[in-house]
Amino acid sequence: MGVRRSAGRVMAAFLAFSLMATSAAAATGPTVPTGTAPEPDKKTEAERLPGEQAIVFSDLTNSYARESVNHLASLQLISGKKDNLFLPQEAISRQDVFVLLAKVMGVQPKLPREEKYEDVSMNSPYAPYIYGLTELGVLNGRSDGTLGAADPLTRQEMAVILDRLWKAGSGPKQILGKEAYDDEDEIADYAREAVASVTAQGWMKGANGAFRPQGQVTRGDAAVIAERVWNARYQLAEKVDFAVSKTKLTVMAGTSERVEVTRPSGGALPFTPVFAFDHPELGTILPDGTFVAGPSAGKGTLTVNVGFKQVTIPVEITNAPVEPKKDEAKGQDAKGTAEGKQAADAKESGNAAKKADADEKQAEFKDGQASEKTGSPDADKKEQASTTDTGKSELSGDSHSQKAGDGQRTEAVGSQPGSEKAGSKDSDSKAAGSDNAGSKETGSEDAGKKDTDSKNTENNEKDDVNTDSDVDQPSEEDELVNLAPGSFTSVKTFGMADAFFQEVEKQYPGPVGGLVTPSETWTGYNRQFGRKVTVVLPEAKQLERVTLTLKHQRTSGITIPEWMDVEVSPDGKAWYFAGKAKHDVSQAEDAVVERTLTVTLPQVETRYVRVSFPVKVFAFARQLEVWGRDGKGSAAPPVLLPFANQTDPQAVKPLPRRVENMLLAYTGEHGERGTWTKEEFLPMVGYRTTDGYMRDQMFDTILFLPYQTMPATKDRWKQYLDDLYRSNQQLDALNSAMREFNRLRGTLYASPTIENVVLALPYPNSAQTDFGVIDPKKGSLSFNAKQVGEEQAYQNRKQALEWYYGELKKRWDQAGFQYLRLDGIYWFHELVEDAAPKERDLIRHMGSMVHNDSLRYYWIPYFGAPGLSEWKSLYFDNAFLQPTYYTDKPVPLERIQGTVEVMQKYSMDVEIEGDDRMYRDPKFYQLYYNQLIAARKAGMDKNNIHAYYFGSKTLLIAANSDDPVIRAIYDDTYKWMRGKFEQDEYYLPEEIPVNK
Repeated sequence: MGVRRSAGRVMAAFLAFSLMATSAAAATGPTVPTGTAPEPDKKTEAERLPGEQAIVFSDLTNSYARESVNHLASLQLISGKKDNLFLPQEAISRQDVFVLLAKVMGVQPKLPREEKYEDVSMNSPYAPYIYGLTELGVLNGRSDGTLGAADPLTRQEMAVILDRLWKAGSGPKQILGKEAYDDEDEIADYAREAVASVTAQGWMKGANGAFRPQGQVTRGDAAVIAERVWNARYQLAEKVDFAVSKTKLTVMAGTSERVEVTRPSGGALPFTPVFAFDHPELGTILPDGTFVAGPSAGKGTLTVNVGFKQVTIPVEITNAPVEPKKDEAKGQDAKGTAEGKQAADAKESGNAAKKADADEKQAEFKDGQASEKTGSPDADKKEQASTTDTGKSELSGDSHSQKAGDGQRTEAVGSQPGSEKAGSKDSDSKAAGSDNAGSKETGSEDAGKKDTDSKNTENNEKDDVNTDSDVDQPSEEDELVNLAPGSFTSVKTFGMADAFFQEVEKQYPGPVGGLVTPSETWTGYNRQFGRKVTVVLPEAKQLERVTLTLKHQRTSGITIPEWMDVEVSPDGKAWYFAGKAKHDVSQAEDAVVERTLTVTLPQVETRYVRVSFPVKVFAFARQLEVWGRDGKGSAAPPVLLPFANQTDPQAVKPLPRRVENMLLAYTGEHGERGTWTKEEFLPMVGYRTTDGYMRDQMFDTILFLPYQTMPATKDRWKQYLDDLYRSNQQLDALNSAMREFNRLRGTLYASPTIENVVLALPYPNSAQTDFGVIDPKKGSLSFNAKQVGEEQAYQNRKQALEWYYGELKKRWDQAGFQYLRLDGIYWFHELVEDAAPKERDLIRHMGSMVHNDSLRYYWIPYFGAPGLSEWKSLYFDNAFLQPTYYTDKPVPLERIQGTVEVMQKYSMDVEIEGDDRMYRDPKFYQLYYNQLIAARKAGMDKNNIHAYYFGSKTLLIAANSDDPVIRAIYDDTYKWMRGKFEQDEYYLPEEIPVNK
């Protein structure tokens, strides 16, 4: 694009008018057409998930159900018929629909206790799902005692089942729009509300204005509807909102306390809550959220899971009060009186009352502990031995099947006795390596709270009462047993396996029989991002607890994984996320530490269990235990879990796309200008063509920062945090935008693009004398050196920033954004304030905290700012020079070129500036382009990290504009990002483009 010197003032005036008119029109934001995603069956081998198969059905070429069928088939939720046919137009039976819907909703199957339907025997493979739906109140059967299991399903019946199922799963309320069908009179009265509901939800819409209520549901129909439900359920798991009754749990030894999990908006939770604890020797967490403390004092971490999200709660077990000795009591006159005796009796009764509420739960805890002891031999005893089965895997066709060289270590416990492999090293063996490797969750309430299952709840409550009353003498079948020893296990790496690291790993093979063997010997895992360990039980059992012991020995490169995930599957194909366990051991801890991470399952009946954990350099593990009931098990409420997360937690995150283009997003004030939505973020994170397709990623990083006008007070800082983490805006909106971006790009379920996020530290202004109270003992903090002295002012500023940073990180960890990655922290002040108390020390201190969390430290000083030249000594990883072009004074080319020279001199990165004036004033339009040209001439468009300041959402106007000149600003910015911007000549005053 060359410079047009003949445009003159007339064209300049035209440009200004055109830009203003288009700006006003574009501000409303036009409807964005959606792009098309690549077809699932065209994925390459590298794009497929572990266990995801290339499905090809020869009769789906022109079928409306093609994408839905292929997606569900890749998740192993549906299958075809013989000869690679799916037969989408063939009618589907009621029982097949019920099983499919149960699976996509996450309703866990239940072994029936009595036969309710004459045509669904207790031994039928359909029975566990059908009886699970029955307990939820979704299925009732017919008056003749049958379910009509093998009959076809009508469309209005499908609507009724869908509506009941979504309500039972506590999904968001449907907005009942009035969409009339031409054949509405044909819809039965009992189905009218359900049809309206599923229509509003977008799950069933009919065709050509007709719903066809008596029409049969075909196999293609079922797949399309089921995938829509699957997507809605998966999104709900990502964004589920829940609250816990405790922010900290303090329990006296030998007593119990219950953690309540509720939905802030009211009603039941959409997924069953799952609890985890990292110190089972201190106590246990029961499936209902009751924490039962053991006899010893100590501290631990409780993790509450709902959907894919977690909240961690610190737990402290305190010692029980010591009772005075009898002879001491007799020696006191006061206690010899009737009043003294009465007081002593009252105290004794009070102490007993504190423990009474936990007696039944404590008995169950002791029974479980006793079972553990009988299941785990002493260290001096011989370990259970076995041979490794190298034969055919039980998991035929599953991702865990044994394949040579695919990164799996397969262990099958045999019956032949033997000794552990000679020379296997214990945990004290040195594990060579540095600590710089990369590494990096349902909840209906008790069924009694559901209107659809009140009768079952009454029975369950009676069963619970009877069980608790007999807990001192449990029946044999109710005792918890470690079911893992002797089970088939397989171990697989996250992502691709590495032959070199596998050779290193062979030095720490663990006990014969694998990780499930009761043994004190550690198994070592070396790098390769993480491991997935699958345990296959001989048959389905009612499970209640999964535990794994891990070791931390930093000096040998051994660190405890940051988390442990547990997933369950009834068939080894469709997997469901049960819960995540976390701990409080610092990665920088020098002492040798052991932790047993425990996930308490909500009495789910299943056969397959998968445990996953990340590995940085080395992870040492032992005694993977799966505790359940070997007998029939006890009655338990229905369990709803989310489908397992489709993104491999380490395959995409260890090597994320580096920060290249960072957009500054101001939030927290100025109404709509400071509130970002999903729709506004979408054309910023993805480059959207004029015809609406998402061609590529655009800004790979978003820097969230407050406006300069935010005062330095605790209340305002907290308000900014609240706004930053509020639902459906800011960070949450960005996460939703990235989900939609990946959906449009066809990468949502295979290898999703993750957006980098940088969060700002607000500046503790040294003039502030009343920041607010952090420590009640110290009162409100003053940052003013004249008032409290330089050292105290520095300490107060540091304390305020440490508090804020802690809150910022805690909320980030709790949010669990699926498509965002916290890359770094931004120092907000644009200069080094020499008048502020120990400013440089404060900057460096916060930099050290940021680096300790493996995050990057960013700064954007303005042109000529004090401290600019010393940015590296202030611990910043990257500093962008703010050119400060946007003033009322003219900016000559020499100034632009001089700014580039300063960047190069001090090895700084580039900030590109623009605001809404470039849409209405040719001078600022030219200035924007001249920045791009100058940086390109210096090679900084390709070799540097770039930050972009566009005021408040300015670039959105260009992205949404129909004016080709304005739209070109968006397009040219993208080209510049990709090194494809080709303009070499600067714009001179009054020069403008013509039909760019």
